[in-house]
Amino acid sequence: MSDHSLRLLIIDDNLQIHSDFIKILATKNADKLELLEESLFGEKTKKIELPQFIIDTAAQGQEGVKYIAQAKQDKKPYALAFVDIRMPPGWDGIETIKHIWEIDPDIQIVICSAYSDYSWEETAEHLGQNENLLILRKPFDHVSVRQLACALTKKWQLMQESRSYTKNLEARVQERTKKIEYQATHDLLTGLPNRAMMIDRIKKEINIAQREKSEFAIFFFDLDRFKLINDSFGHGAGDSVLKSVTTSLSKALRENDMLGRIGGDEFVGIFSPVTDKKIIKKITVSLLKAINVPLKVKNHEIIISTSIGIAVFPGDGNNTDELLRNADMAMYRAKELGGNQFQFYTSELAKTCFGRLELETDLHRAINENELFLVYQPQYDLAKNQFVSVEALVRWEHPKKGTLLPIDFIPLAEETGLINTIGTWVLETACKQNKYWQEMGLPKVRVAVNITSKQFKQPDVVACIKKIIDDTGLAPNYLELELTENIILNHIEAPKKISELRKMGIYIALDDFGTGYSSLNYLRNIPLDRLKIDQSFIQNISHNRDDEIIIQAIITMAHGLNLEVVAEGVETQSQLDFLKSKKCGEIQGFYFSKPLSSHDFETLLQSPEAFASIKDEKDD
Repeated sequence: MSDHSLRLLIIDDNLQIHSDFIKILATKNADKLELLEESLFGEKTKKIELPQFIIDTAAQGQEGVKYIAQAKQDKKPYALAFVDIRMPPGWDGIETIKHIWEIDPDIQIVICSAYSDYSWEETAEHLGQNENLLILRKPFDHVSVRQLACALTKKWQLMQESRSYTKNLEARVQERTKKIEYQATHDLLTGLPNRAMMIDRIKKEINIAQREKSEFAIFFFDLDRFKLINDSFGHGAGDSVLKSVTTSLSKALRENDMLGRIGGDEFVGIFSPVTDKKIIKKITVSLLKAINVPLKVKNHEIIISTSIGIAVFPGDGNNTDELLRNADMAMYRAKELGGNQFQFYTSELAKTCFGRLELETDLHRAINENELFLVYQPQYDLAKNQFVSVEALVRWEHPKKGTLLPIDFIPLAEETGLINTIGTWVLETACKQNKYWQEMGLPKVRVAVNITSKQFKQPDVVACIKKIIDDTGLAPNYLELELTENIILNHIEAPKKISELRKMGIYIALDDFGTGYSSLNYLRNIPLDRLKIDQSFIQNISHNRDDEIIIQAIITMAHGLNLEVVAEGVETQSQLDFLKSKKCGEIQGFYFSKPLSSHDFETLLQSPEAFASIKDEKDD
């Protein structure tokens, strides 16, 4: 049978009726009838294009119902059935149609009825109002039959197509819905559950643990130095590493455990159940080992490590937010300790973290409310026997904690990004103050300002420094910038920026010299003016012969490179005597002066006897 053929069924106890329907509806016979009409009436009738019908016949209702059932089973259903209303001795048309629609409710039905048979109202009463039902009154003409056959089979076709389209659409919607649901609950890169799904799972684990009086653990993972991988090899390589880590961690999980990626290089694990910390430690060690294996990244072999924080329900939190926050807190502690290890959450850790958060809030306020201030520690030239420069040092007058030193808040400022704001303020304030001293007619000195690594890495740092010089009116040769070895060695554009600053006339000093652990070749290639020997070496004078040898070597090397040398942290006469004997040029430290307020430093510059009084106050 052709795929385009439509199946019709004639159910009538009169076999002549079967032949009449076949003559009317068969395509070849339809053409003959049209020619006959044309010859009888002398008019050329418009040709009706009949579909290709496959016509079956049945003499009784029971037989017709069997045809319907078989066609349905073969998935070749009938589109239309012409059913006679009277078919003794078997079922009448009404009964037959009832059975047909029980098998195939989609089939179109035409009841062939004489005027003496059921009325439409009676038929509807028996069969119900049904849009798949029409009545054809006997005797009927071939035009009516053709019209009904064409119209109803077309209607049946449209219904099938509509149902098929709807079914396909529903399938596509269902597939799309599943995809959207998957995307809403999974990380697309690794295929792991995402934050939303992990939070939902943690909530379920809490309910189970509360019901069964059991415990489970939350593991918070953060890959160590992952940013370095992205910066070195690109984000594509970073994604590849994340997939490898996912595979390694998944293999190390137990059957009931769950791993999810909640963002970036952060993963969360749910380990349930756990009975004691020994089991947790065992699991954690296996996870660290699973990650800590060599990986090939763009022909380079690298070792991945992670920091893990652990929180246990219910002791470390009663809800999802507390558990995740405390596990995260423990993870940061592991990272602070060097990474590639794990830490359990403790209440002491929480106190420390909350203290840092409070301090961060206070630091934001301190900047806005001008709680920061500068003090100035003089640098004394031993050969000239006078102060030639001064280092500006930032302090914080905390309303509750009193005066805080840089070590108490600068690391936090670097972590939070506030260091750029603070650094700019320090530089601008120091330049303004030095310009003010000069306008007072005081002896001119350089003011030295520390520049942090994050400040120096800013793309516009040179332009910002130049703007401050221009705005304050301070001549560049009265500003000195102190940089650490770390800045020079780990910042690729350091030589270029330092050269630009030196061309402006600004002095460059290398601070904390001697504490680095890289090659000293940069001393020959980078334009520096001064070396500042770290105070840790100065403090060991007369106590550690090795440090004395290092100090002497630094001074000799600096002189050979035409660099000035400043010794930091000088506090005793013996330290001063040693440095003098080794030809150290300048001294900075409590032996000469503590850091002073701007007013006290003015007094120091105004008269030599002021220095003695300030020094005596220090000695007291």
